[in-house]
Amino acid sequence: MVASSISIFINNLSQHLQFVWVELTLASIAAIAYFTLSGRTRKSKGAKMTLSSGSPVQNGKEPGNTTQIPFGGVSDADLTPVQLIIKVLRQGRVLEAVDLLQELPETIEGNVPEGLAHRLLVVVTKVPRSSETMSKVRSLAGKIGSAPLEVAMTDAMNNKDLTACRQLHIISNLALIPKSEKTFEQLATAYAFDVPALRTLVKEAATPLAKPFAALVLEACAVNKDSILVEEIFAKIASSDTEFLRSVVDKAMESAKGKVAGNTAPDGSDQESSGDSPRTSSTEDALKDASLTGVWSGSKTGFQKEIAMRANDIRSCGKNGDLRGAIKVFERLGPQAENTLLVNSMLDACVECKDIRTALEQFTAAKKLGLADVVSYNTMMKGYIACGQESAAKTLLAELSNQGMAATRSSFHGLLNARVNARDLRGAWRLVEEMQASGINPNAVTCSILLKGKLSSLADVSRVLALIDSMDQPMDEVLFLSVVEACIRTGRLDLLSRQTEKFLSQGSAVSLTAPTFGSMIKAYGHARDVKRVKELWCQMLTHKIQPTAVTLGCMIEALVANGCTMEAWELTQKMWSDKSTRGLVNTVIYSSILKGFANAKETDKVMSLYEEMKSHEITPNTITFNTILNAFAQGGAMQRVPALLEDMKAAVPPVEPDIVTYSTIVKGFCNSGNLDRAIKVLKDMKTNGKYKPDEVMYNSLLSGCAKEHRPDEALQLLSDMKKSGVAPSNYTLSMLVKLMGRCKRLNQAFIMLEDISKEYGLKINIQVYTCLIQGCFNGGQASKVFALHEKIIKEGLTPDAMTYTVLVRGCLQANLTEKAVEFVKVAYGLPTEMPQSKASPPGLTAGSLDEVISALRGPESAQAKALMAELGSRASTAASGVRRDARGALPGGARPPWRANNYATGPATGPSYTGRSTAKKMAEKRS
Repeated sequence: MVASSISIFINNLSQHLQFVWVELTLASIAAIAYFTLSGRTRKSKGAKMTLSSGSPVQNGKEPGNTTQIPFGGVSDADLTPVQLIIKVLRQGRVLEAVDLLQELPETIEGNVPEGLAHRLLVVVTKVPRSSETMSKVRSLAGKIGSAPLEVAMTDAMNNKDLTACRQLHIISNLALIPKSEKTFEQLATAYAFDVPALRTLVKEAATPLAKPFAALVLEACAVNKDSILVEEIFAKIASSDTEFLRSVVDKAMESAKGKVAGNTAPDGSDQESSGDSPRTSSTEDALKDASLTGVWSGSKTGFQKEIAMRANDIRSCGKNGDLRGAIKVFERLGPQAENTLLVNSMLDACVECKDIRTALEQFTAAKKLGLADVVSYNTMMKGYIACGQESAAKTLLAELSNQGMAATRSSFHGLLNARVNARDLRGAWRLVEEMQASGINPNAVTCSILLKGKLSSLADVSRVLALIDSMDQPMDEVLFLSVVEACIRTGRLDLLSRQTEKFLSQGSAVSLTAPTFGSMIKAYGHARDVKRVKELWCQMLTHKIQPTAVTLGCMIEALVANGCTMEAWELTQKMWSDKSTRGLVNTVIYSSILKGFANAKETDKVMSLYEEMKSHEITPNTITFNTILNAFAQGGAMQRVPALLEDMKAAVPPVEPDIVTYSTIVKGFCNSGNLDRAIKVLKDMKTNGKYKPDEVMYNSLLSGCAKEHRPDEALQLLSDMKKSGVAPSNYTLSMLVKLMGRCKRLNQAFIMLEDISKEYGLKINIQVYTCLIQGCFNGGQASKVFALHEKIIKEGLTPDAMTYTVLVRGCLQANLTEKAVEFVKVAYGLPTEMPQSKASPPGLTAGSLDEVISALRGPESAQAKALMAELGSRASTAASGVRRDARGALPGGARPPWRANNYATGPATGPSYTGRSTAKKMAEKRS
């Protein structure tokens, strides 16, 4: 039976081998024919490239059973797509290589060939990092498998290249490359002394954590004394692994205690630092520190592990302000302390404890022993700067080059930060120029330090943005937030738009937070750029960034402020309909929309929105009710006030009315001509005793008295104001003067002004005097106006266009046409016997000059022509007394008044004249 089976197997095998040999023979003939016909001889120069693009890579090498073809002397046109990609990658042309990869059928189907993916990853870690390169790599997101990443990481680990490991980690996140368990283990080994990086790695790993990976991280936590990360790991592991991993932690802790016990002082005291986890050095400084690299590469040996642990102890003591403890640990190491890592840890502890004298002693000793490196100099410079000794820090910076060492960015950043804090931007920019001259390009930290100085100059902000554009790394969120703040502060939202688009094009939107979008939305809302506001909101949702209540509030506020209240309401309803965002809709959101409808006097929509709030069980607060009351006051719907006040009482908890509530109700009754109800509200509030009436409330009541011509109540209110200790303002006086003028009690108005100005030391402004002038004309006492005008000029006040308009029209009403002409001349700064202000002539409001011309019997009369001849160009440029736009149009689209040459050539045609009919009737009446 067995022999029969073996015979059948051998027979089948021989048949298959016949087909294989046939195929091999045909392939050989085809290859010979190709080389013969092509007429080219290709010589192998050692390095050969596989034709198989889809074969998996193993142990960092491509499979050996594939046909290999050398590239010597072959043009690009003769290469296959795979060969061309390999050639481009060898030359470091990553951008072109990615474009070619995108055209491969395998890539189009969703998978980059593993051999090419491995080559790409290796090359990207070696070329300078730029936003353009990262953006290109990101275009392959989801198309690269875990195997190429694992092999590339293995190569980096074998070469002890920490930078390449970190770069591959960044690329894997950008291109969404899945990490295998082995990759996670390799990264955990690479990050053995970088606790923040380990924490990030644990967050990225799938739950439950793989046992080998968790064990590596736990060992690192024991060395770095990070109990918080240990807890996080145990929360993410499988229950079956708990016992084993606890033993890992116990062994690591016992090992650490054993090392400490070997260094116990003679008196039995423990040298172990009582501090928490040590401060992690920056990646740049860690790579510069040769001894730290040595510790990482040889952390398996007991001596180097001991050095690393003692360095952590020294730094921990310094961080906790225990310099004596740090010195104790350092000195008891004896000859072992002659190590760059330990020296730098000791310097760091001295700087943390602000003991520059001890730091200098340690630094001087390190220099004599040849242990001082760039990190030593940077730490010492940091100490000098912290003590305000910038000159000493600058001396060390110059000494670096003399010692044959190259300065790093950290060498300059401390001095740069000091200059920015001192508001010395010139000094800061000189340091940036010095950095660039040393061959060090500014990075995100450099630009963030500069922007931290609250740059208010557009030139400075533009200069920083130019540095950002030249950076060889993409902008991070911290820097972008600084850019946002600077652009908003300088009002350059156009620059902000450009930087936002650039940041989002990097694919960095996922790193942005909702509050960042909220800040930008708020800024564009203030600038009335509703289009950009809506674009930002859509971008935020497109990148699946969940808005917060604050972000939604900024969006609603921006829409309401720009007259898009209905859109704000629709957005709120949309957010409420989605259960995931329903919790963002709150009382503040509804109050903002209510305010928009109230300002537009859309009372019905206010009530509909209020009913919607109640149906959604969103509790209104005092601001909400005050906003609704303001809508009633502006929309003349005061009959709805009692019901709303009952709702305030019935609310849970009850909403107590405040001073704004009472003021709004008073204002509403006064506006609707119901002064008695308003006064009753005042009395009720005073009886309650919780709030005292303020100036705003008294002014509203005085305005109501003026509307209803009730001077006695006004005088009583003025007396109440004085008794309550509320000082009258110029607005208060204008209300009183207006009322007394209408009631023909001008003498009392003059006395009142004089008494109040003396009693309260109040300087009467031009608006009050304008009301008084109007009252004089209305009361038939035009003679007092001229003396009043002289008094205004003597007091140094500047009459405005409204003042002169009241004077001109009052004179025309009193048949004082010549005086009206004189005031026209004064308004436009022409020579006249009347006193004039030293300020620029304000002119008249629109239509006033037309009335004067009509009173002079039209533009053809000799008097009108003479007046217009004197006015000259002033009549065309300032006659309206209102600013025009670039086309000469008045606000609201009104057409400018007719020009001076219209009078000279004949009757004006075309424009309409405001007030012409009134002036014509007055002229006919006089005739």
